[in-house]
Amino acid sequence: MEKSRLEAFSDGVFAIVITLLILDIRFPEVEYNRFGETLISVVPRILAYVMSFVIIGLYWVIHHNSMHAIKKTDRGFLWLNILLLLCVSFIPFPTSLVGRYPFQAGPIIFYGLTLIACNAVGYVMLVYVYYHPHLAVAEFSKQYMRSHTPNYVIVNGAYLGAILLAGTFPLLSYLIYIAVVILLIVFLPKLDDGINYQVE
Repeated sequence: MEKSRLEAFSDGVFAIVITLLILDIRFPEVEYNRFGETLISVVPRILAYVMSFVIIGLYWVIHHNSMHAIKKTDRGFLWLNILLLLCVSFIPFPTSLVGRYPFQAGPIIFYGLTLIACNAVGYVMLVYVYYHPHLAVAEFSKQYMRSHTPNYVIVNGAYLGAILLAGTFPLLSYLIYIAVVILLIVFLPKLDDGINYQVE
């Protein structure tokens, strides 16, 4: 199967999910003399929105780049992609919880588990292509796997650390989530994997 329909469908889902994030931010009907305090009460939801917007955007960039390593798809890969989109489309829910209860352990843990699930499925897709080499371009190799595997291990390890710290140091958990995203944005493009990411 050609990958064009998979890419078009995935882009559509990412666009919808990233739009849904803003729907949780509502400014209550209050008298203007309460505007300041009400605005402050909405700030956690705005910050949760920004964090998740960037994270989903990062997932889209990684998904877009990874498609350059794919030549065609099969039924198994399509269903794995569906599973990835399922996990990504779930992100607005824990984002809503984090916005409402910003310093409670439960929402922070739920948020981290969702991100770990997204990353785990993404890695399974990579492994699937590795064992079905006819789906990949010629440059896809053991070196590609070696260079990408540590990223998944380190990122999910960091998220696990954030989950474990959620009960005692919730602010540190957020800092870990943010630091991981910043590091991925900065260093992921420098990863030498042998795949040409230029648009043909």
